[in-house]
Amino acid sequence: MSILADIHCHLVPFVDDGAATLETALRLLELEVEQGVCVICVTPHLRRRMFETPDEEVRRQFLRLQQAAKQAELPLELYLSREYHCDELFWQHLKEGSIMPLGNGSTILLEFSGSHTYEQIADGVRRVQAEGLTPLLAHVERYGAIRRTPENAQRLADAGALLQCNAECVLGREGFWAKRFVHNLIRSNLVSVIASDAHDPDQRIPSLGECARYMSKKFGKDRALMLTSTSPRNILNLDHSEKRSVIHAKD
Repeated sequence: MSILADIHCHLVPFVDDGAATLETALRLLELEVEQGVCVICVTPHLRRRMFETPDEEVRRQFLRLQQAAKQAELPLELYLSREYHCDELFWQHLKEGSIMPLGNGSTILLEFSGSHTYEQIADGVRRVQAEGLTPLLAHVERYGAIRRTPENAQRLADAGALLQCNAECVLGREGFWAKRFVHNLIRSNLVSVIASDAHDPDQRIPSLGECARYMSKKFGKDRALMLTSTSPRNILNLDHSEKRSVIHAKD
């Protein structure tokens, strides 16, 4: 496979329900490399009353992770963003202009809950777009408003939203019906990105390389590469002249 890019994962230690220690975070990076991933945008949660770690602390822990990756000579580019839950805390950050897009682009990872209605999701998409940002909807296979009415995925895509699905779901590890739903989205060309959403090295593991190989056999090599390499790298806008939060560990 080509160089893979994982743009939804929770590898920064001490900031959310992802990596619990720096050692665990480093192990997760090693697992990503073993999967063939060379570009990672870590996305710690921001969610009211659950994951409210300030951006300053997230950046501090990210710098520690950068340094650990460099010392371990891992062949990685690391970028920092967040997974923004669509709630009051997110809208406050958006109003203050403190949003961290994915990589060097203008896309943000936007999360909704399973109980959000389609109208609420569509309204969130419109409000984000009004601020000049493109929403990449995190793990859309979890949204009841889309699972119950698959046509809503097409409506959101037509409105300009990008849709992300988790590698573990594609592989069938989140249940048969979730797998079938995601496979149908992929066949309908509605998925923009497959990402790991990795949290730990035991249960919610990095599996993007395994997923890419599976998709290459199931859907064809071109589609697999588009969803795990080309599209996420384009979202990160890696050719932008002003790179932020990036390391080349083997420089």
